[in-house]
Amino acid sequence: MVHALKQVHRILRPNGLLVNIQPLPSPHSIEVHSVETVTKVGWLTDQTDFASERSSFNALAQVVAEGYFMLEDEQEFNFNVYGVNLNEFQEWLAEWWGSAIFPQRTIQRVEEIYQEADHSTRVVLIDPVRMTKLRAVWLE
Repeated sequence: MVHALKQVHRILRPNGLLVNIQPLPSPHSIEVHSVETVTKVGWLTDQTDFASERSSFNALAQVVAEGYFMLEDEQEFNFNVYGVNLNEFQEWLAEWWGSAIFPQRTIQRVEEIYQEADHSTRVVLIDPVRMTKLRAVWLE
């Protein structure tokens, strides 16, 4: 990752911007949203303990420490992923996040809620992300 960031630095003009957006290395909340309520049902964790996310943040810190970029700003926000139902949500997980751990008890809670739910109910993954704005520094 450090090598890739140095390559990005090389192709950016001096003072050019790099905006990096990535998930935070922490469990992601699972909620069920309906018209009337939001029910928190559990968390998704990762089989690798979010190793790639930690590595990416360390790489950003390294290129700033080495003087390739200057940290300009950081903001954290939630990126929500909606599933129409549990099956659709599980299919999305299988395709996009194969190392996710979706506990059986959490799946059961979602199923229980859907038994009494209306057609507008959605399974929601609350994905905490960080947007980091870096400015390329001219190296002599």
